[in-house]
Amino acid sequence: MSGTSAPARRPSPSTPARQPSQNEPTIKRPASPPPRPPLQNEPTPPRPAPARAPLQNEPTAKPPAPGPARAPQAASRPAQNKPTAGPARTEPKILFQTFFKSVGPRTYAAQVKEAGNGNPFLVLTEGKRDDKTGEVRKSRLFIFSEDFTPFFRMLHETAQYLRSNPVPDEVKKKRQRYWDKKAAEPPPPAA
Repeated sequence: MSGTSAPARRPSPSTPARQPSQNEPTIKRPASPPPRPPLQNEPTPPRPAPARAPLQNEPTAKPPAPGPARAPQAASRPAQNKPTAGPARTEPKILFQTFFKSVGPRTYAAQVKEAGNGNPFLVLTEGKRDDKTGEVRKSRLFIFSEDFTPFFRMLHETAQYLRSNPVPDEVKKKRQRYWDKKAAEPPPPAA
């Protein structure tokens, strides 16, 4: 052999893990980051007591210790069986929208909506009708106002590239023949 080694295989559950040889680099995994210290006026969260199973003769609930009566502590989270009484979610207000139908089975839409906090966000949607079921499948991309500048800069750079490197005429003609052929076919029968 000329000094190359075969790629390492993943050990199966039945075979023991293979130790790396001296020539193979060892992979060091980064340690998890240390816990964040609390901020100046931030209360420290209570630490849960370690859980242990009760002993054989030990009662599961201990009686309260004698002494002054304490006020009951508030639960850290609401009971799971209580219904939450809150306003129903409302659909964001549409500030602007436009769409176009593609040559094929796709439709593209852009909407500018207003979030509950008043910030605008952009929703780009691609809808494609499934020929067999007639169901419209939608893919959505949400761009929030804090990302508008870098997103539109990226889109502008992409458009510049596409203008300087257009699709060759041969490919355009081939695609046009494909769509002309598809348009001439009878539509599939409705289910």
